Amino acid sequence: MSHELTTNTIWVLTCTSLVFLMQAGFCCLESGLSRSKNSINVATKNIVDFFIGVFIFWLFGFGLMFGQSYGGWIGTTQFAFEDSSNAHWPTVVFLFQLVFCSTAMTISSGAVAERMRFRAYLLLAVGIGAFAYPLFGHWAWAHDSARNPAGWLGKLGFLDFAGSSVVHSVGAWAALAAVLILGPRTGRFTGDSNEQRFSSSNLPMAALGFLILWFGWFGFNGGSTLALNGQVPSIILNTILAGISGGICALLWELIASKQISVEKVFNGSLAGLVAITASCNAVNYPSAICIGFIAGVVMLASLSLLENRFKIDDVVGAIPVHGFAGVWGTLAVALFADTSLFQTGVSRTTQLGIQALGAGVCFVWSFGSIWLFMMLVKCFMPLRVTASDEKIGLNVAEHGASTELHSLLETMIAHEKGDNQSRADVDNFTEAGIVGYQYNRVLDAQEILLSDVKDREVRYRSIMDNVMDAIITINLEGKIEEFNRGAEYLFGYYNHEAIGKSIDLLIPPLHQKIQHEYSSGELNPQLVRAIGSRQEIVAQRNDGSTFPAELAVSSVLLADREIFTGIIQDISERKDYERSLNEARKRAEAASEAKSEFLANMSHEIRTPMTAILGFTDILLRNLNNQEDIESANIVKRNGEYLIGVINDILDLSKIEARKVELEQVRVNTIEVIRDIVALMQIKADLKGLELVVSFENPIPETIVTDPTRLRQILINLLGNAIKFTETGYVELRTRTINREDSFAQLQFDVIDTGIGISKEALAQIYQPFTQADNSTTRKYGGTGLGLAISKRLVEMLGGQIQVTSSTGSGSTFTISVNTGSLKEVPLLHLDQGSIKSAVTGSSQGISESVCKTIAASRVLVVEDGLDNQRLISFLLKKEGMQVDLADNGQLGYEKIMAALQSGEPYNFVLMDMQMPVMDGYTATSKLREEGYTGPIIALTAHAMKNDMDKCLKAGCDAYATKPVDKRKLLETIARLAPPAGPTDLTSLVANSDS
Repeated sequence: MSHELTTNTIWVLTCTSLVFLMQAGFCCLESGLSRSKNSINVATKNIVDFFIGVFIFWLFGFGLMFGQSYGGWIGTTQFAFEDSSNAHWPTVVFLFQLVFCSTAMTISSGAVAERMRFRAYLLLAVGIGAFAYPLFGHWAWAHDSARNPAGWLGKLGFLDFAGSSVVHSVGAWAALAAVLILGPRTGRFTGDSNEQRFSSSNLPMAALGFLILWFGWFGFNGGSTLALNGQVPSIILNTILAGISGGICALLWELIASKQISVEKVFNGSLAGLVAITASCNAVNYPSAICIGFIAGVVMLASLSLLENRFKIDDVVGAIPVHGFAGVWGTLAVALFADTSLFQTGVSRTTQLGIQALGAGVCFVWSFGSIWLFMMLVKCFMPLRVTASDEKIGLNVAEHGASTELHSLLETMIAHEKGDNQSRADVDNFTEAGIVGYQYNRVLDAQEILLSDVKDREVRYRSIMDNVMDAIITINLEGKIEEFNRGAEYLFGYYNHEAIGKSIDLLIPPLHQKIQHEYSSGELNPQLVRAIGSRQEIVAQRNDGSTFPAELAVSSVLLADREIFTGIIQDISERKDYERSLNEARKRAEAASEAKSEFLANMSHEIRTPMTAILGFTDILLRNLNNQEDIESANIVKRNGEYLIGVINDILDLSKIEARKVELEQVRVNTIEVIRDIVALMQIKADLKGLELVVSFENPIPETIVTDPTRLRQILINLLGNAIKFTETGYVELRTRTINREDSFAQLQFDVIDTGIGISKEALAQIYQPFTQADNSTTRKYGGTGLGLAISKRLVEMLGGQIQVTSSTGSGSTFTISVNTGSLKEVPLLHLDQGSIKSAVTGSSQGISESVCKTIAASRVLVVEDGLDNQRLISFLLKKEGMQVDLADNGQLGYEKIMAALQSGEPYNFVLMDMQMPVMDGYTATSKLREEGYTGPIIALTAHAMKNDMDKCLKAGCDAYATKPVDKRKLLETIARLAPPAGPTDLTSLVANSDS
């Protein structure tokens, strides 16, 4: 044997071993991509088809493929192959072609996996190895003794160097025929557009098979030279470049089109590149190899989508797109990329493309058609597909009786599903299924403990349900009762078995049943719906037909298949009786409070009316008396009258506060004007006692604040009045500051400081109690009712602040109050002193007097008043200011005089209307005048002093409000404020309005 022959023999035998190793690669790849319950079946088919292929190819396959050709269609010699040569080179070639045949047969195994019977697959392998592969191989690869093409396709110039069509496409098209006959796996395609992906059993094993195939492909393509020559390195590099290019194509597609990378598609893209380069690996350059591989990846992806999405063809491992479609592309690529010098008879690429297309088409028609007819014939004698139950169990068990740890675990789970909770899964710490079985046993143990706990809870729940006194009822969405505890039996008078399964209408009075029936049958009682998540008062009905008030609370629970409602019902008859009694007591208390308020109002009216005359005429007497003793007596009368009015005011204020009828105003007022008015009033009292009234500021002070000015004045006057009353020598100070200005919650704080008798620590705790003073002896010495501080404290709190006091006996006291100012945004802050306040007081009082006198002089006024003393007093006061005064004793006479004056063209400029009079009161008279179109000013004059009295007067049609006893200055200011501009226009306008 020559050195060259020896080298070639070693090389081809080595490549034969590599191609045989591809059987192991297909076994790992196909079993790894199949489901684990079929992995043994897939591996067994890969082994057995090799057995069949070897025997058939030796017996007659090699002869059919490479024997002496009969007309270029079939080989006729070399059956039952044997080699009589000394070098045994024919045996080397036979072995190499033998593993090629095994490869073609194995391709179909993965495509038909998981549903084809083992016996049927053996016949499929026989069909491929006996006639599909050897006959097409003869057409393409057969040679005569001179190494010239002997098959008819070879004679035409068909080129397929290592078998893109001869090996790969033959196996793929045979698999396609079998797959179409078998149909898809159960559950693979669930509808027109829905497909169910089955998970692979072992992707690492599939990856190992993929790498083994790569390694075997070096022998597949490199050994096809049948010699170790200079072509081998470039053939192997072309194979590597095409395989890598196809894998990159699939990887790029997955990166762009999918969020998750499909490992199977990356594998198949690379394998498609290897299949495509097989036909031309000896005749193309490296860039062409890369291009062929990349396009092969595209062809694989496109054909895979077409087969699955359009035709619903179930190829388990993707063998048909990889070996069939990519094989066709590789066959055509020979004409597009191969060296033209290799084309027989020097044909053009176009002509060669036609020859290649013819060969690829013949390969499809022959391989697909022959296997289709063969398998359809087999189907007439035996089923090709396993039963649905065998497919569900898996072919490992159904076909081979093989059981794995996972299958044992599944059988244990199925037994538990059927109610057998005694068995346990096998445990093996060295297998995945054994570890899962261990964890599953732990879950079962925990489940048993949980079930035991659930049973205990159910017993406790039933015990609670049976012993709780409240009625607990569970119903379904249709309103049928499902649970009815003993409390419900006791409350409604039904036994449990009488209520279960009945409608909830059983417990609802007929009237409410009628309301329920207005709703559709699928809706729950509206009372129950309102009670979900809250408490609802309902009317329930007992077995004997009696009804009772009940409180219902309903909770909703969503179970796996339905929704249920649990209601807790309590009989609230006793509570309703108690509520009725409380309501009656409240009404009585409110009536008593109204009676008290009415009493106080009437008492105020009855006292204020004579006090108007007493104080008014006292002022007149004081102007006319010359004897000092008479003046002193008149002053005593006036002082005690004013004290009595103060007592009445304090009692009314306290009554209103306790009845919560004090309504605060919230208006923006000038801070300086409020302080000025208070100082002007209190300065007189301080001067009478010879005390200094000090006004100080811790600047800056806001120019305006939002508060109730009347109540603020009342508070400060009370505190300053007390300070002056209990101070004999020294001074009284009003100090003002702004606090919390930086916290957007500003307040105005006032300190009333005196140097008086002070308050002991023991007495400080009770100074805010009504009708209480620090020392009872002070009542005798200084007088007072003890209401001022009580009223002030409550008013301060209503204004958003608080009151505090610091004091010690003999050293004086400091009362500190704070009130909210409202927002101070964009409010100017002023810097003030005592001089500016006192000058403002002096100037203001003089200006008011002159303005009032000038405005109201010569006005014509009608006083409607039933009290003779008050008539004389008010007439005297008004006439003294230059006004003309007429009198009317009641509302009826007043109405008639007003209308008569209006008709005569000389209407009254003002009307002072007393509101409490005989014959016709002031409210009625005022309303009647307004109804007649009278628009002149009407000032209410009444002894009632509550705020609702003022509102009542204004509502009746009055323009202003003045209280008795009459304050001359305030009355004149009110008249001046309502006085129209002087001139004839006033009378004309008034008459015109009355005529309309």
